[in-house]
Amino acid sequence: MRKLIQNDLSKCVGCNRCIRVCPVSEANIVFTEGDLMKVKIDNEKCIACGACLAACQHDSRTYEDDTEKFIEDLRRGESISVFCAPAARANLREWERVLSWFRKLGVKSIFDVSLGADICTWAYIRWIQQNKPKTVISQPCPAIVDYILLHNPSLLPYLSPVHSPMMCTAVYMRRYQKITHKIAAISPCIAKAHEFEETDNLVSYNVTFKRLEEYIIRNGINLPAEHGQYDHPQSGLGSVYSYPGGLKENVEFFLGKALRVDKSEGQSVVYKALDVFSKESPENWPVVFDVLNCPEGCNLGTGTVHGLSVFQVGTAMDKARKASLSGREREYFDRMFADFDRDLRLADFTRQYRSHPVIKRDVTVSELEEAFLALGKTDESSRKFNCGACGADTCEDMAEKIVKKVNIVENCIRKVHKSMEEAHKSMESEHKALMDWRDGTKGALQSLAAEMNSIHESSECISTDISKIREIVRAYETTSREIDKIADNIHIISLNASIEASKAGDSGRSFAVVADAVRSLAGKTQTTITQIGKSSEVAKDTMAAVENRVKDIVEKIGISSENLNNINHSTERLSAGHGGTRP
Repeated sequence: MRKLIQNDLSKCVGCNRCIRVCPVSEANIVFTEGDLMKVKIDNEKCIACGACLAACQHDSRTYEDDTEKFIEDLRRGESISVFCAPAARANLREWERVLSWFRKLGVKSIFDVSLGADICTWAYIRWIQQNKPKTVISQPCPAIVDYILLHNPSLLPYLSPVHSPMMCTAVYMRRYQKITHKIAAISPCIAKAHEFEETDNLVSYNVTFKRLEEYIIRNGINLPAEHGQYDHPQSGLGSVYSYPGGLKENVEFFLGKALRVDKSEGQSVVYKALDVFSKESPENWPVVFDVLNCPEGCNLGTGTVHGLSVFQVGTAMDKARKASLSGREREYFDRMFADFDRDLRLADFTRQYRSHPVIKRDVTVSELEEAFLALGKTDESSRKFNCGACGADTCEDMAEKIVKKVNIVENCIRKVHKSMEEAHKSMESEHKALMDWRDGTKGALQSLAAEMNSIHESSECISTDISKIREIVRAYETTSREIDKIADNIHIISLNASIEASKAGDSGRSFAVVADAVRSLAGKTQTTITQIGKSSEVAKDTMAAVENRVKDIVEKIGISSENLNNINHSTERLSAGHGGTRP
């Protein structure tokens, strides 16, 4: 099938909105890209219901149609006729002027799908009258048909063979108006492109209201002033077909309450209703189950402008209903059906379906258990948490998706919360250990700092003592110099005494002995003073070296003390910052 829904993953934020609204459990695949979570489409399973387009707030999901190609082909001279869905009345600004613009572009003929809707109602009633089915599921909506063909083929025997109003219009144009050139649908629905593919491409273009309106605005198209008209006989109540329950209203208009017609619409309910229908007892089936994909029917379909409220749409449809009934008696509608009976073949407006169901992977009990354990769900309570944040309806659905590899464990918010709680507890434990370490380290640092301060003080005392010793040595040196001078004087005196004693002869001999003794003592004194001087120099050099070493020790102790203080302050800041942080 044509890939209608486009996926710009660069804009995807992994919010799971698309998963939550998607009626097909495996049509979206969650994966990680770096640190980011992304959700991509599996186009083989997508039914183009458009729910994700409405849900996505980041423009990650868009769709393609044939608007550009349709207008380009017209401008190149391609022969094209169009039919326009009744929902145009509630969607296109100045929709009748748009029809005139089509004429100016070269459109050959224009038909109202309201006529095809009347034919569709006629075909439903006649087929039911001829075949008397137990039940029939309506199929004007291609997303519904795709869902049955792909995901619930058990409903295929009950799917109405009658064409949708659009395809009834296309068949009427081809077989009864003999239109052989291309046909374009002016449509409110993205998925119609799939229907056209499945019905031998009788329709070549699916031009949605939204893209057409955007094209007109983007290109500054000035629409003609005149109002365009349709090229076919007037239609009946088919103009309300695009409204929820439109088929039901038409059938009951012709048959009253003779047939039970139940209805369901909206992506959030209709597909679940179809699944329930397939399991329901036949005795509870209606004759016609009228189903639509969009909650407000085709009037606010997937390819509409979405600029109107449901009440504005209701007003437009009510005007169409009143216009269809205005001035017309019941005989008018009876004659219309009589004309259809005379001019149309029921077989022309029925189709065959080509089922191509998606192969579904069965999930074993053991696989499901493994997925639950991977999600950290070990008890009944956690396995029925069912918050839906991951996009799945239940935790069991999520576990199945993990087994089928269309979702990932990291997308479970409960798992993430639990991991965060565990991380928080771990951080609290680490914080406590850090506090204990800080307190212990702080005490040790304070003790070490005190000891270093004591050493610093002792070193300063040593320096002081060395200075005192230096002063004593200096005083001693001064005294030594004085003694040296005295010894020198004594030596001179003793020398003089010896000279005088020699002059005195024998009488001065004893005095000469004393003078020699004094001179010898003076010599020894000078020798001792010289040795003391040398020792003093050595002492001064040693004290200088000691003083330098002490200074170096004091300087290093000061640096170490400062570093200790910095470490202590850093530790306090670190612990304070850690204590203020919470995961």
